[in-house]
Amino acid sequence: MKIAVDWSYTKGLTTYDGEKVRVEDRKSLLQRLKKLSKPGDESINNEALSIILEEGCPASLIYDLLLTGSQVQLISNRASEDYRVKHGIAKSDENDARIIWELANSGVRLRTVNVDDTWVQLHSLYRQYVRYQKARVAMQNMKKGYLRYFGGEESGSTSQLSGDTVPYDIAIDTLKAKEHSVMKKLIPLVSGGKSKSTLAPPSIRGLGDRIWAGIVVTANPSDFKCLSSYLRFCGLTGDAIKNHNYNRHARTLYYMLAKGILQWADPTFRPIYDKCKKDVADKNPSYTKLHIHNAAMTRTSTMLAKHVFKYVKGVVSEAGE
Repeated sequence: MKIAVDWSYTKGLTTYDGEKVRVEDRKSLLQRLKKLSKPGDESINNEALSIILEEGCPASLIYDLLLTGSQVQLISNRASEDYRVKHGIAKSDENDARIIWELANSGVRLRTVNVDDTWVQLHSLYRQYVRYQKARVAMQNMKKGYLRYFGGEESGSTSQLSGDTVPYDIAIDTLKAKEHSVMKKLIPLVSGGKSKSTLAPPSIRGLGDRIWAGIVVTANPSDFKCLSSYLRFCGLTGDAIKNHNYNRHARTLYYMLAKGILQWADPTFRPIYDKCKKDVADKNPSYTKLHIHNAAMTRTSTMLAKHVFKYVKGVVSEAGE
């Protein structure tokens, strides 16, 4: 069974299986595919479930589709465009999904995505890293709560009723070790320059391997056609913030990068932060220092996102010229 998917960042995913066109969000599509991929499901008559997408679709979407147990195949963008022009078909999400399905069933060349592809491995490792990190932070917070309640050597209590934090310490150390080992595997994939998902980072003081890996996986400019859609996805435009329609992890990554350029005094972006801070203070005399700092950080994050986008697209040199 083949299901064609016409993807979009701003709209739902339009799918066509030869019988019915659906518009669904990523979560609902993934849930449906998991049910279809279950062994013995009569709805697919024991036929392999294959998802067809156009080249250039986000690697994160492909990774999620592979996790459902489905086979993922890519079709050339040019093939569907040529078909639409040849047959005089108007461009729409529904028509594109039908065309992709028709081409996939008429013998057009498809490229099967393998789980050992560099960018699939990249997404897998980074998501493992994030989950281990979240678990470690949660465990550290639980340890603090435990000490507040029971006391212990770290809190200065030596009572027989004080608690033992060794189980927490073991878990924290184990998770920290896993973070380190996963990042060690991840870094060569990020900076290897072997595909659109692996690119050496631009020269920005404060841009470390962890943040760059997050940007490449979560908000890779290669997946976006224009700068405005990229900034909107990263939550760095007013309308995205107002509508709460953006990727929170991407916004956090650029905020972390802005903190990094302050800490390491990047010669290009630190002056931008200082200028933004002064401009905000001059225009908003009632703002507190924290308000001014946060506003300047948002503007600096936006400038950093613009620079990274142009760098990946080849619009600017590594030096930002």
